[in-house]
Amino acid sequence: MKRWLLRAALALLAVPAAYLLLALLLGLLPVNREFTPTLAQAGGVAIYLRTNGVHADLVLPAAGPHDWQVEFPPQRIVGAARLGEPRLLRWIAFGWGDREFYVHTRTWRDLRPGTAAVALLGLGTGAMHVEYLAEPQRYRVQRIDVSAAQYRALVAAVRAGFRRDAAGAPLRIETAGYFDTDAFYEGTGRYTLWLTSNEWVRRALAGAGIRTCVWAPFDAALFWQLS
Repeated sequence: MKRWLLRAALALLAVPAAYLLLALLLGLLPVNREFTPTLAQAGGVAIYLRTNGVHADLVLPAAGPHDWQVEFPPQRIVGAARLGEPRLLRWIAFGWGDREFYVHTRTWRDLRPGTAAVALLGLGTGAMHVEYLAEPQRYRVQRIDVSAAQYRALVAAVRAGFRRDAAGAPLRIETAGYFDTDAFYEGTGRYTLWLTSNEWVRRALAGAGIRTCVWAPFDAALFWQLS
């Protein structure tokens, strides 16, 4: 009996160990290694990759060269008391994740085993988090200077993350955001162990020709490749 329990315990430990090892190895392998920054004077666009230590977001200019405020009117997202702060609307952050996790896990204290299980097993649906920012540097960030073509590809990737109504408008989830400057929307896809929120960001970067890694279930590899 003791040997059986030991073997079972080792087998259970082998799965997360293999996952972490694979994440490390594929995080070290670059894609788009030929990427070079395109500065503003050459027509480039400054964007940011940010993280809260666990979850990465893309931070893009709110008004140009793509005007996100048309699709995501600030008055529908930002609290009335803060709409008068012009600096607040300079940047907009986008993140993707599991819908139930986003909506019901406001802090790590709110995390429930059932919510985590639904996300990890891919049983839930995706959601998008949208937040207006005055400055990207609220969390740890990495600036990326991309070309106009790369920025257009990023815009397309972000827009593809939203489920939409018959008129093409993003479907708002009618629940409170984390702050008075953000909102949740219905998203495409399903969160799994293979497609995490950080991997969604990696795919957007990779598809736009920006240097990143082969796979990024965690945020560390995204920053390491860009550093």
